[in-house]
Amino acid sequence: MAKAVASAGEPLPSASLAPETVRAAMFGAAGLLLALWWLLGRRTLQQRLPPGPKAWPLVGNFAFALLPKRLQVFPPHKKEGNDGERAGEEGGGPTPMHVLLTELAKMYGSIFRMELGNRHVIVLSDFEAVRDALVTQAEVFSDRPSMPIVAIVTEKKGKVQEEIELVIGCNRPPTLADKVHMPFTEATIMEVQRMTVVVPLSIPRMASESTELQGYLIPKGSVIIPNLWSVHRDPNKWENPNDFCPARFLDENGQLLKKETFIPFGIGKRVCMGEQLAKMELFLMFVSLLQSFTFIYPDDLKKPPMEGRFGLTLAPFPFKLTALKR
Repeated sequence: MAKAVASAGEPLPSASLAPETVRAAMFGAAGLLLALWWLLGRRTLQQRLPPGPKAWPLVGNFAFALLPKRLQVFPPHKKEGNDGERAGEEGGGPTPMHVLLTELAKMYGSIFRMELGNRHVIVLSDFEAVRDALVTQAEVFSDRPSMPIVAIVTEKKGKVQEEIELVIGCNRPPTLADKVHMPFTEATIMEVQRMTVVVPLSIPRMASESTELQGYLIPKGSVIIPNLWSVHRDPNKWENPNDFCPARFLDENGQLLKKETFIPFGIGKRVCMGEQLAKMELFLMFVSLLQSFTFIYPDDLKKPPMEGRFGLTLAPFPFKLTALKR
């Protein structure tokens, strides 16, 4: 009995935890705190980033734009204007990227965000946003990420051919010296470039450092996509942008107008190096063709859609023309 009392009076041995258990608990607590800090920081960051469609974890959402229409998670494209039927587009192929991004800009604004994996893809959809990024902040956005002419001109061919006959005639080929004397022809070529931008999404840039663009935070490493198709179809900058109208590039005296918002070769430090050569070749080839032929679009065929087929460059849908020797 005494032994039992003595035993009861002795202090109870303290329970000791294994060192591995203590370390695991510490690591777990630290991980929980880090996750909480990351989630709170990400929430704050997301509030400063441009808006955009909800992205899937790890995958993002940019690649979904390449899926067939029946599988796309974005709103369907509603065709505007008199672009004709979607000849050759049956089969539910993907909406052209430049058209889809233009539609998304109507929902999320001129600067919106998509995700390519864990990388931000910032889409600039109006002239002010493109100019602010590629001209005003050219040093920040100058990095590169590691990542149907004749058909529409047939409607205006008569006036172009009148100018060709007046300035050049039919006995000699065109020269570059003729350009300054042919404003309507130049305006027609410019209108073709406006409506069918050869590289509708320009060349992607990358932000070399975190910066702010029109009130939005653009994190370092973000891919920047200037949507030149949207810039040239902006109804706030172009009257009736879906109509083919060369006269928009002419003043009241019929002389050529230079418009700041006309940027088919890009803008800023990374403007296309071949711009001048391309302009010369376009003029000589276009004038030579209309000097020698009259192009007629068959009345019994549907006109191809003006939005074209998206690729590295914009390509027209297949179409047929009748070329009559002049």
